[in-house]
Amino acid sequence: MSVTELIDQLKALSDMERKAFARLFHELETPTVPLVGNGNGASASGSSNWPDFAARLKRIYGNKVVADSEAVISYARGDW
Repeated sequence: MSVTELIDQLKALSDMERKAFARLFHELETPTVPLVGNGNGASASGSSNWPDFAARLKRIYGNKVVADSEAVISYARGDW
């Protein structure tokens, strides 16, 4: 369906149906992520709905320090 066809169909709606469509469309565009997170690492920083990976990793691993992969590969090769 082209945009022109969609606009024509919207114009054909009654006033009440057009208002209901506008309300539903606006709800789709409004982020629904809470400002403080939802308990599994998601946060509303910015306009995206990406989870907070740093918080998630901290919750899973705590304060453990993990070796970086380049250092592990270099050590295994004997580059040290």
